[in-house]
Amino acid sequence: MRKKIVLLLTLFSLFFSMISVSNAEQPEISVLLDGKKLSFEVPPANIDGSVLVPLRKIFESLGATIEWNGDSKTVTAVKGDTTIILTVGAKEAYKNQIPITLSVPGQIVEGNTLVPLRFVSEALGAIVGWNGETSTVTLFTKEYDVILTFPVYKYPGTAAHIKAAIEKGESAVCTIDRKGADENRQESLKGIPTKDGYDRDEWPMAMCAEGGTGADVEYVPSSDNRGSGSYIGNQLEAYTDGTRVLFVLEGGGAATPVAPATETGPKPRVQFNSCAEVKAAGKAPIRKDDPGYSTKLDRDGDGVACE
Repeated sequence: MRKKIVLLLTLFSLFFSMISVSNAEQPEISVLLDGKKLSFEVPPANIDGSVLVPLRKIFESLGATIEWNGDSKTVTAVKGDTTIILTVGAKEAYKNQIPITLSVPGQIVEGNTLVPLRFVSEALGAIVGWNGETSTVTLFTKEYDVILTFPVYKYPGTAAHIKAAIEKGESAVCTIDRKGADENRQESLKGIPTKDGYDRDEWPMAMCAEGGTGADVEYVPSSDNRGSGSYIGNQLEAYTDGTRVLFVLEGGGAATPVAPATETGPKPRVQFNSCAEVKAAGKAPIRKDDPGYSTKLDRDGDGVACE
C-alpha cells in the first residue's frame, strides 16, 4: 500500500512538472497600440494559434463602449456606427449583424473573460500586425498616408530612442510641417544642454506637427543621429507638408502592419497586398521563391517584386 502511495505521489509530481515546463515555454506576448505597450490585468494567451486578451481592456483601449450580459456571457461593444456582439464559447461573432467565423471563440480562463484580439481590433478599424521573433502584436488606429521603414541596423541609437519614445506614448505618426520645424526645435530643446560627441535627438522630430514642446529628447551619438536625419530627409523629400507618415522600425520589433489573416497567431500566412506592405515588413525586394511573392507585385515579370 505504501509503495502505491509513493508511486502516485511521484506521478502527480511529474504531471505538474510537465505543466510548469509547458507554461514556461510559452513566450510572453506583448501588445502595442499605436506604439504604446498595453498593460493587462492578466497576460495575453496564445490559444490554438490565436492571441486572446482580456475583454474590457482591449475594447475600451480601442475606443468602444461595452455592455456585458452575465447570464448569456455576451458582450456588446459600440464604437461610432460599428456594433460588435460576441458570446463566450460561440464560434461566430457579429459586426453590424453580419456573422463572422472565429478560429478560436472567446473563453473564460481562470475567471477572466478573454476575446480574440485580431477579430476585435480589425472589427473596430485597427491595422493588426504580428512579429513572431518578439511575440509582439502591433495595433494601429491612427490614420496615415505613407509608411517610412526606418533601418534599425544602420542607425541603432536613433532607432532605440524612437522605439522608447513611442512606448512612452509619443506618436508613431509624423505629420510633416517643415515651416514649423525651427520653432519646434527651439521649444523641444529648451533647457537641455549639449554634450560632446552626441546630438540631442527629438521625437517626434522638429519637422513634425506633433513635435515641439513636450517632445521626448535623448542623447544619441552624432554620427548615428546625423546619418538617420539625412536618411529620413531623403525619404520624405517628395512629400508635401501635411502628409502623415507612419514610422516603422525595420527588424526592431516595432510596428509592422501586415495583411490581415483569420486570427492573430505566431504563424500567420505570408501575404502582401502591395509593395508598401512589403517595405513596411522589411522584406523588399522579394523574389519568386520567397514567402509573400506574387505576380501582382512583380509588375515587370522579372521574378523580383518591389525592388
